[in-house]
Parts: sequence; structure tokens; C-alpha cells
Amino acid sequence: MVNKVVFTVFFFGNLLLILYLSNSLKQSQRPLIIFYNKTVIWTNDFHISPIYDIKDQFSTFNVHFIEKSLSSACKHTDSCAKDLKVLNRRNGIAPSLNERKQFYEVYKNDSEMNQVKIFMCFHSTAMCELFMPFNRTIIIISSTRYELGRHGKEDWQNLNKNLQIIASNPKNVIAGNNLYDAEYIRYFTGIKTIVLPSLCAYTKVFYSPKLEKPFLIAQMHNKSFSIQFKKNLTNSLEGLQSSIKVAHLREHYNGRYAYYELSQHPGMIYVPYQVSLMSLFEQYRMNMPLFFPSLDLLTEWHFKYRVVGERTWDGISGNLKNSSVISGVLSSDIPDPNNEFDINAIRYWLKFSDFYQWPHITYFDSTEDLAQKLINTNLDEISTKMKIYNQNLTETLHEKWRRILKNIQ
Repeated sequence: MVNKVVFTVFFFGNLLLILYLSNSLKQSQRPLIIFYNKTVIWTNDFHISPIYDIKDQFSTFNVHFIEKSLSSACKHTDSCAKDLKVLNRRNGIAPSLNERKQFYEVYKNDSEMNQVKIFMCFHSTAMCELFMPFNRTIIIISSTRYELGRHGKEDWQNLNKNLQIIASNPKNVIAGNNLYDAEYIRYFTGIKTIVLPSLCAYTKVFYSPKLEKPFLIAQMHNKSFSIQFKKNLTNSLEGLQSSIKVAHLREHYNGRYAYYELSQHPGMIYVPYQVSLMSLFEQYRMNMPLFFPSLDLLTEWHFKYRVVGERTWDGISGNLKNSSVISGVLSSDIPDPNNEFDINAIRYWLKFSDFYQWPHITYFDSTEDLAQKLINTNLDEISTKMKIYNQNLTETLHEKWRRILKNIQ
């Protein structure tokens, strides 16, 4: 017979019940904490930033997160999975059908799991297939191309079928944290995918430039292009007899850097390697002026130099293709997002990138044009406009999430 010891305590006005369900209190089994009147959310993502952000966004909501991160960076947010069963970093992105069944069998009567009301998946989206048998609310917010872990034709098609099943329940949510990924999911599934952007207000740091600091050039993954870009920009600034300095972020800060250190620079210059980045969300919320190539220029540079190398999974692998392994379900007028050899397709899809959707970003048409804009742009005015936009977005997004959680209740 199992001995039971019960303790009750009050914590921030919510009753917690701690149960020791073991024959001896000396066993190492952790106590089960039951959160009454709280919505419990389970996540075991491979990326720490999206869930760290959503926990910050939900800080005023009556929720509790059970986070069992499989990210190699989980130590930075103290979220590493310590007692996760069946899944691990090796199999978590793409568990086999047998492992999915095993996960359900292990957890279907688990006391901690039985408290869970919502499963939430960011990275990877496909991980939420694992939670379908539990018949709870599923919230998917894709932060990258959603077929991660399901790259084969059959696996990808099966994922689409499961996403359509998930989307058919009005209490579930299929979203992207950016418009590109929302449109990407819609292209292959037909699901009307909403955008629930990351907020990344957790930095608690705001733009405060110091005169002696250089403009920073964000990380690029095309090393030769990166070197030439800085050389051309430096030459343009010198030709205009400007004292403005520019520096590569990773060279200026050799290793990790603090948010407040970034905020002291006059602005950030991008030739982006991805269409959406958590660091970009962070910098925008800091009201930091941002400089990006115009859509036409980035399209040209990507077509010639593959600068947006992580736009497609084939781009990451270096095995570029002119089509996806499965077909889209929308109009044939919409080009394949994974066609890396059609400049019109590249331009069509790049326009959905975060940096072409957000206001108050400064665009340049050449390195010479960028030099002129670094000299002449009113940075404080731009930062003030970003601040107002961010305040409005925070209120709008908070209300959107409030309605979503109310609908689940």
C-alpha cells in the first residue's frame, strides 16, 4: 500500500498541494506540485528564446509552464529537461512512430501530465504531433520553416495531414511568429495561419547610444561577402569624409555580450541570413535603429551570393533546388518558396520577411546609399517612432493572447 503525505501551502494567493506518492520520503522522486486555478502549459522545445519570450508575455496571466527544454542552450534559462521520459536531444526533433506511441503510454496516466491543459510548440512545429493523442489544446507557433524533422516527402505529407486535423479544432492554434512562416504553412497546407509575433521585451533595455560607439554589422554566414561588404562600406564612408565607424558584431564583441552593450551603439546594419531572427525581435523592442538592404537589393544579393542562406533547409545543407519535395496547395500563380533559382520566386517570398513588414526600418539600395543614410538619418527620431510602435504592439498582442486563452477556457 502506498503511503501518502500531504502538505498545503499558500503561494502568491494560489493554493499549492504537494504530494509525495512513494513508499518512503527518502526516495529521490520529486514532489508533485498541483497548481489549482492555473492553466498549465507543457513545452519541450529545441530553442530557448521563443518559449522564454512567451513566458515573459504570459507573466500577468494565470498560467504555469512545465518546461523540459531539449535545447543545447537550455542552461542559460535554467530550463533543461531533467526528468523527461522517452524523448531526448537525439530523437526529440523527429521521434519515430513507435517512440510517439511509447511517449503516450508513459505519460497518459502521469500525475504531472494530467495537469496539462495546453501543449505549445515553436521549434520544432512537428513535435506537436507527439501530443495529439492526449486530446488537449495544442498551440503551434512556427519560428522557422515548419517541416523541420519531417523533410522526407511522406513524413512532410503526413505532417500536413496532422496539422489540418489540429487546425480543425477551434481551441487549437496554428501560427507563425512571423508572416513568412505563416504564409509558408498556408502555402503547403491551406491552413489560415495567423501571426503571433515574438515580443522579446524581456531585455528590459532601451536605446541609449554613446558617441564613441561604432555602428554594428550583424552576423552574416557568407564570410567572403561579409568581408567585402564591410570593406565597401568603409570605403564609402571615407569617401564622404565621415568619421562614422562600423564593426562586425562578432569581432567587436569576442564572445557573449550584454543587451545594454548593444543598446549603446548608434544602430545595427543587416544583410540577413534568415527571414526572421529572435535577435532582431530583441533589437527592435530595444528601439534600436535598424538598416536593411531594400527588397530588390537583397533579392539580387541572395540570387548572386546566397546571403539569406537559412531561408530554406536546402540552403542550409548547400544542396540548392528549384522546387520542394511536395507541392503547394494554393494558386499556381504563387511560386514555390524553396525554388532557389528563380529570382521572381525569391523576391516574392522575401517580401514576407520581418524586416519588410515592420515600420521605421531604414532601407538602402547600395553600400554607397547606406553610407549616406548612416550620416544623415535622424536616429533619435526613428527610435522614438519605434518606441511608440512597440508600445501599441505590446497592448495589441497582450489582448490577442488574452482572447486565445479565454477561448481555450
